Amino acid sequence: MAKVIIVMPSYNEAQSVPRMVEAMAAVLPAIKDHQVELLYVDDTSPDGTGDIVRGLQKKYSWLHLLVNPKKEGLGAAYAAGMPYAMKELKADWLMEMDADFQHPPADVPRLVAQINHGYDYIVASRYIPGGSIPSAWSFQRKFLSVVGNLVARVFLIMPKIHDITGGFKLSRVKGFMDEFDFTTLLSKRFAYKIHLFFYMVQKGAKVKEVPFAFGNREEGESKIIKNEMQETLRVIFLLQWHNPKIRRFLKFGIVGGTGLFLQTTIFEILGVFTKILTPSQATVLGGEVAIISNFTLNNLWTFKDYQVSGPKIILKFLQFNLTSLLALAIQFVILRIGEYFARGSALIIQFFYFGAIFIVLVVNYYIYNKFIWKTSKK
Repeated sequence: MAKVIIVMPSYNEAQSVPRMVEAMAAVLPAIKDHQVELLYVDDTSPDGTGDIVRGLQKKYSWLHLLVNPKKEGLGAAYAAGMPYAMKELKADWLMEMDADFQHPPADVPRLVAQINHGYDYIVASRYIPGGSIPSAWSFQRKFLSVVGNLVARVFLIMPKIHDITGGFKLSRVKGFMDEFDFTTLLSKRFAYKIHLFFYMVQKGAKVKEVPFAFGNREEGESKIIKNEMQETLRVIFLLQWHNPKIRRFLKFGIVGGTGLFLQTTIFEILGVFTKILTPSQATVLGGEVAIISNFTLNNLWTFKDYQVSGPKIILKFLQFNLTSLLALAIQFVILRIGEYFARGSALIIQFFYFGAIFIVLVVNYYIYNKFIWKTSKK
C-alpha cells in the first residue's frame, strides 16, 4: 500500500476549506489500495485559513497543515510542501492539487488508481478526449490557455504529451521527486509546474494522462495573472539553454534577425530616403540580400558542423530561396486566419502576427535541418 500525500497550497481559502475537507472525507475512504492524506500549505492567510484547518484536524487524522511565514507564490508553496510531505509524512507519492475546486476532489480516486498500472507520473489532462476547460471562460482566456500549453509542448519538445501546464498531477517519490533539489526550482509562481514536468520526463518517468474537466473557480483570488505567459517562456528558455539543438535554433534566430535588419536598411535607404529604387524594387533587392546573408551565416555559423561546400552549394542556395518563398506564403495564410478570429482585437491579431513569424522560423528550421544541411545524418 502506497502513501499518497495531496499537497494543496492555499491563500485566503477560508470559505473553501470546510467544503474541500468534507469533499475529501467523502472520497478518500473509497480508496482501498492506498493511504491518501491531505496537506494544506498555507501562506499565512490573513483570513484565518490556517486556523480553520487546525480546527478540522481534530476531526480528521489524515489532515495536515504546514504554514509558510510569507506569501511567495504557488511554486514556493510546493517547494516547501513537497519536501515536508516526503520527510515528515513519509509520502510515496505526491499529488499537486488546487484548493479552489478547479481540480475536482471526485477525480482523486481516478488518478490514484493509475498507481497500480506502473506509471511514474499521472497527469490530469484537459486536452485529451474526455477532458475540457470551462465553457464559462471568455474567448480570450480559452485562447491563452490553449496557446500557452501549445507553446510549452513545442518548446519543450513534448509532442506526445497533451497537457503540460496543468496543475493536477501525481508524482512517484522514489527515484524521482526524492532526487529533485527544490532549492533549484526555476519559478516561485505558476510556471514551477513546467520545471517539474520537464524534470520528470527527463528522468524517464512513465507518463499517463487521465482526462478531467477543469472546474470554474467560484471563490477566492484567481491565480491567473497577465504576466504568466512571460514567466512560462522564461522557465522554458532556462530549461533548454544547455541543449545544443536549442542553441543552434537561437543562432538561427539571430541570423534571421540580421537578415531582417539588412532588408529593412536597404529598403529605407534606396527606396525611401534616396529614392534610387522604387519601394517595391528596394524590397525585392533587400529581400535577396537578406537571403544571401542568411544562407551564408547559417552555413558558416548555425550549421557549421554540417557546412555545405563545393558545387553542391549552388543547389542548396536555390533550395534556400524556395524555402523563403514558402515562408511568405505561410505568413500570408496565418494572418488571414488571424483577421477572421481577431474580431477587432489588437491583442489577438498581434499574436497571429508574431505567431506567424515563429511558425515560419520552426518550418524553415525543420527544412534546413532535414533537406539543406541534413543534420540528422551525423
